[in-house]
Amino acid sequence: MTSREILTIQLGHYSNFIGAHWWNLQETNFSYNTDNPSEINHDVLYREGANLKKQVTYTPRLLLVDLKGAFGYLKEEGTLYDTSDCEKAQQFLWDDKKVEVSKEETVTKTAFIRNLDESCETSEATCLNLENEVNSWVDYLVPKFHPRTLNTIRQYKLDCATCPFDIFTYGRNLWNTEQFSDDFSEKIRAYIEECDSPQGFQVILDSEDGFAGLGASCMQYLRDEYRKSILSFPCMESKKTEASMSTMTKVLNTALCFQNMEEHASLYSPLCCSEAWPQVGDSRIFDHLTYNSELKYHSSALLATALDTLTIRYRRKEYPNVVLSDLCADLNKLGRKAAATSLTLPFPMTAKADLIDVLDDFEGTLWTSLTPNCHIPMDKNMQSIVLRGIPEERLKRPIAHAMKQMSKPAYRCSTVHEMMMLYLACTCHASATYLSTITSPLNIKPPYPKIFNNVTETGDVIGWPVGTDVKSVPVMAGLHSGSSLGATYESLHDQLNRIRNIKKFHAFTESGLEEDEFKECLDYLLDCKENYEDQYI
Repeated sequence: MTSREILTIQLGHYSNFIGAHWWNLQETNFSYNTDNPSEINHDVLYREGANLKKQVTYTPRLLLVDLKGAFGYLKEEGTLYDTSDCEKAQQFLWDDKKVEVSKEETVTKTAFIRNLDESCETSEATCLNLENEVNSWVDYLVPKFHPRTLNTIRQYKLDCATCPFDIFTYGRNLWNTEQFSDDFSEKIRAYIEECDSPQGFQVILDSEDGFAGLGASCMQYLRDEYRKSILSFPCMESKKTEASMSTMTKVLNTALCFQNMEEHASLYSPLCCSEAWPQVGDSRIFDHLTYNSELKYHSSALLATALDTLTIRYRRKEYPNVVLSDLCADLNKLGRKAAATSLTLPFPMTAKADLIDVLDDFEGTLWTSLTPNCHIPMDKNMQSIVLRGIPEERLKRPIAHAMKQMSKPAYRCSTVHEMMMLYLACTCHASATYLSTITSPLNIKPPYPKIFNNVTETGDVIGWPVGTDVKSVPVMAGLHSGSSLGATYESLHDQLNRIRNIKKFHAFTESGLEEDEFKECLDYLLDCKENYEDQYI
């Protein structure tokens, strides 16, 4: 089977929170049962290798970047490849009495990570307090990484008040240094040369700080060097803050980030668990979830769930010829490179009900937007939707027990895919939909946060509290391109337009941002807003 490999790149602390959950979910959903093999081709995002002891390794095809101090107990070279012998050999190259040694403070591991190290079953006690224990994404990271995966920006320290990495041009300037760009581009090349038939890149990046500039420069390099599809997800935290100069700094960073992705990415979708941004508003409401959107450990889990589901379109074994470029081509028509991300968690399958009845009784919008300042309607969209976790036996009742179901037009449908397409055709006016379905649900294990309400162990929705933990849930997620994205651009333009004089933002101008570049960014946002208005459809 041709894997059509993809390289994933994560840039920024919050993006790595999302990535940690995403890779956790993928490893949780590996299937080792030969009688029930996985419907997902994990080779698209993972690589097989061998460590120094000739043991087979299976690690994410991943490059991630974060600031100094963010990696905690993780060694930059990883733990799969034991380098202790090499280190001992190097000791003979110099006189250890003449070497000055500096040591970092020892980082305490969470109970969950200590439990993983001991290769024990994760107990209830080790997971109850993760909300209070998690300070960084490494505190709940399950998979092991390849030695080239972790990359530290040593010039800047995490949460440093005196020298923060908070300006778009800081990131752009960092990429232009030979020390960083040569090393990082060499790692990209090494990954790509291992692939038989690479199809492109997934880039998750923080859009509010210096990682926006770093990501923009990285995507420009990817486009110029490899000419492959680039699907990008600029991410914003949903932590409420008071209006200040730092808020306007985030607005300018995000606007410059969007402008560059419009030029270099094939498709991009802004992600945030808040309804509005940059003045963070109410958190997105999910009927059967209770979560804290200001807690990165919670909000990143929702965004990771959406990413893991919507990317199944180009990771299924059943259709290996459906690739990332197809998704981008479907949604970036008419110069519209932005798309909104939706999530339905869990998909509302009520206990003892069939899909035909659930869809017939459902009222309102089937999905919740995860793109700020954007409500995704049910009509006038180009959309790619993935539904997972509805087995064919939950489709409808047999004829002998069908009763009222037989009077419904959907009873003629013989598969979940066929019935869902009929529902979307009837409810999504003037929309073009590509639907992907798999029968396996999303398996849930620690350290995924405990945020489900009135949901059974197998993901069915019921009307009363349940005492057991959720083990699996059906999920739907999608990407939507339509006029609703105009509101996102309009909101960002209105915020950016409040900056009357860019020279007041000394950090930007002193690090290379020109006034003409700022004005060009303002015009770009207005052009994009107009491009998404209905008369352009």
